[in-house]
Amino acid sequence: MFKYGIILILYGMKQVIKVLHLGYSDDYGGASVAMTRLNEALSLIDGIDSKIAVVTHSENSKNICLSTSLWDKIWLYIRVRLAYKSVLFLQRSSNHSGRSINFFPSTVGSRLANLEFDILHLHWIGNETIRLEDLMKIKKPIVWTFHDTWPLLGAEHTDIKNTMRFVEGYSALNKPQSTKGIDIDKWTWKRKKYIFSRVKIHPVVVSSWLSEETKKSFLWKKCNPQIIHNPIQVNSWELKNKKECKAILDIPQKNKVVVFGAINGLTDELKGYVNLERAILLAGQLLNNEQLTLLVFGDPTIKKIKLSNNIELKSVGKINDLELINRIYCSADLVVVPSYLETFGQVAIESISCGVPVVAFGTSGLLDIIVENFNGFLSKPFNTDDMAEKIILALSLKWDPIAMRNDIEDRFGYMQVAKKHESFYKKII
Repeated sequence: MFKYGIILILYGMKQVIKVLHLGYSDDYGGASVAMTRLNEALSLIDGIDSKIAVVTHSENSKNICLSTSLWDKIWLYIRVRLAYKSVLFLQRSSNHSGRSINFFPSTVGSRLANLEFDILHLHWIGNETIRLEDLMKIKKPIVWTFHDTWPLLGAEHTDIKNTMRFVEGYSALNKPQSTKGIDIDKWTWKRKKYIFSRVKIHPVVVSSWLSEETKKSFLWKKCNPQIIHNPIQVNSWELKNKKECKAILDIPQKNKVVVFGAINGLTDELKGYVNLERAILLAGQLLNNEQLTLLVFGDPTIKKIKLSNNIELKSVGKINDLELINRIYCSADLVVVPSYLETFGQVAIESISCGVPVVAFGTSGLLDIIVENFNGFLSKPFNTDDMAEKIILALSLKWDPIAMRNDIEDRFGYMQVAKKHESFYKKII
């Protein structure tokens, strides 16, 4: 009887799924933020033991670092730069997207083999995080959350020029005329084609738009990607007093504040700052009796300049202090996301969680976040005149910050997203 009792107890116990998240870093870029938030969200589920492993981590990080020895760190530094320089030397392209070839060997694969997990959950693994060929050595189920379009492409992370090679397959026939030298993009794509055909990978995409892009891609056309949005802990973003936030940020109380936040936002073509400047200058002309502050965070440049008689640009640089970012959002009357492409829209959900509406181009992942006339507006892609009109309209309306926050919690909250992952893990394990 005792033996059968033990069996019944063990049978009744909930199986714990051990998940190991793999990414390049735990403190740089939107993908690392999304990975960290997902790890936190999964910690709320009793049946999941979730951990993060990275090759470079923040100071005092509790995550697993796969570059522990001095040699590992030196070789990581060398291989990242070697890959970057090799691509620049061998291939010249008008597509200035970042590129990852994930070609150089490292100890990452062998270190993973020594860790205990039931599912390996890949996130942003560019920058030589792991050699692509090493994925074939992993014997456990692999889930991959696509945080950009690199899994669909060759070496490039974004198809800025919309070449559609990722749909047709990379060949000499569809090589862009502006690409000279060795076609590194095609070479990387062919490696992916070989490896992905031999490794069972379960793709997760963070937006409906990325799902459609994935399904029409040559590499993933036979799969049905799972759509699970990035999570956010809404209660960690406070509704702060606008006047106090303006005072702390040294912004005149009379000014309307428009916020733009993006890593390297002033220089990264994809983030669309040029379009934002055109739109806000036009809006400023039509609102000539208003003083506007364009508040920028995420770009390393710190400056304060006049864009026009009634518009001042104030860039506060790169910020890792979430409390300060919270104050920046809450100082705003509006957040604008002028990106050509956002696989999700992290800044948008953070802004709305702070009760601030968003204006963005009606494209990509932002289509899943912005609800017209409820938490912002979508302007015609990439029509700066229409964006200017939407900025003016948004600044003229009163919004319901509580309803906006509750909606974000209902759709993107930690528990909602964690449960979707739990269900997905159980399906594939």
